Amino acid sequence: MIRSVRRVFIYVSIFVLIIVLKRTLSGTDQTSMKQPVVVIGSGLAGLTTSNRLISKYRIPVVLLDKAASIGGNSIKASSGINGAHTDTQQNLKVMDTPELFLKDTLHSAKGRGVPSLMDKLTKESKSAIRWLQTEFDLKLDLLAQLGGHSVPRTHRSSGKLPPGFEIVQALSKKLKDISSKDSNLVQIMLNSEVVDIELDNQGHVTGVVYMDENGNRKIMKSHHVVFCSGGFAYSKEMLKEYSPNLIHLPTTNGKQTTGDGQKILSKLGAELIDMDQVQVHPTGFIDPNDRENNWKFLAAEALRGLGGILLHPTTGRRFTNELSTRDTVTMEIQSKCPKNDNRALLVMSDKVYENYTNNINFYMSKNLIKKVSINDLIRQYDLQTTASELVTELKSYSDVNTKDTFDRPLIINAFDKDISTESTVYVGEVTPVVHFTMGGVKINEKSQVIKKNSESVLSNGIFAAGEVSGGVHGANRLGGSSLLECVVFGKTAADNIAKLY
Repeated sequence: MIRSVRRVFIYVSIFVLIIVLKRTLSGTDQTSMKQPVVVIGSGLAGLTTSNRLISKYRIPVVLLDKAASIGGNSIKASSGINGAHTDTQQNLKVMDTPELFLKDTLHSAKGRGVPSLMDKLTKESKSAIRWLQTEFDLKLDLLAQLGGHSVPRTHRSSGKLPPGFEIVQALSKKLKDISSKDSNLVQIMLNSEVVDIELDNQGHVTGVVYMDENGNRKIMKSHHVVFCSGGFAYSKEMLKEYSPNLIHLPTTNGKQTTGDGQKILSKLGAELIDMDQVQVHPTGFIDPNDRENNWKFLAAEALRGLGGILLHPTTGRRFTNELSTRDTVTMEIQSKCPKNDNRALLVMSDKVYENYTNNINFYMSKNLIKKVSINDLIRQYDLQTTASELVTELKSYSDVNTKDTFDRPLIINAFDKDISTESTVYVGEVTPVVHFTMGGVKINEKSQVIKKNSESVLSNGIFAAGEVSGGVHGANRLGGSSLLECVVFGKTAADNIAKLY
């Protein structure tokens, strides 16, 4: 009798224990015990994906980056992020639509890329801007019209920080705050270079292989991985393979942008698209103290969008529409300026300075922009013209009553009509620079990586967002669309992982 009572007691105890365990695991604790999503790269695409997974879905994330700091190339973005039919545009009475944005994007793409991805990019641009404004309290209350755009749609905030830095700072701060409260929900691991992805016999992701900060090979178990590892514009090796005519040019990219993600995914069987489409930005600053340095500070396209003009470095005359697409302005510099020099002068009025003060002050602190009189401009840059002739050139550009010689669509912040040889301007030397790789791994509208010679996915657990992917921009990216791509497709990757998780 005692033995049977004891047996019943044991059964009841086990039953109660099972109920308690089920209740314990029913909330967020169960989520924290699941394998995390591994996000590779801490630029805006990686930060967007991570924030979306954690804040909206409470899905744990491990963020890996081979660099020593967060931000990738995104942190250096200086013009802003595109959006069509946004609240900011409506407040500033700018008429824009996703359809017009798509038209500009397709025109810039020159028949290359994947139109359905461009359609997604432009249609979701409004919600991308609003997400940044509402989730991270970013103002994004100012606009600029960059080259190839029909209207002003490139957003930045009216504060002191450049847009890339401000956005990256806001998203990374939120991740760090969450990590400090719950390290099981987000881990940020820097100096950690991903070298491979482990798959089982059915092609499902089982882990991410990486080298830690001490050079030890480790495996992070996971069923979902998002590549946000950036482009390859710093890699002379990959440029030589895909665009050998550009290996002599300097670059704006950081040392981490060497195409690691493209290499790993291609080895796994991913389709690559538009790898030969490498964007040369027309204006990288020449440092007068280090003219031959292979790395250049980007001269933000907003400098031209807000009124800056380009002058021939010898004659001091305008030679192009400064708001043409980037590839067109680059070709104009390379064909019309001295070939042994490959540079132009970027000249701006006091009004440009007033509208872009913090950025120009930063460039001036690096000795990349100088404030000089017209007379000093002639002398310091050895122009083969007179100060009075240069004044006439600047007045001609500023005359809003005549059609612009080069069909520039927007003339704002022009030079004063009473400008004289003693008037001051802002000037910097610029040169074309390798800036962005439009090509990468092919993805679908769910941010899933596509298998080579197929329309099927490489693996249900492999996603990509940002510059590592290709097809979003075709032959030429519009300024302001790189940050947008990161947000749109980073959010998309997170949303679709949540459906599978």
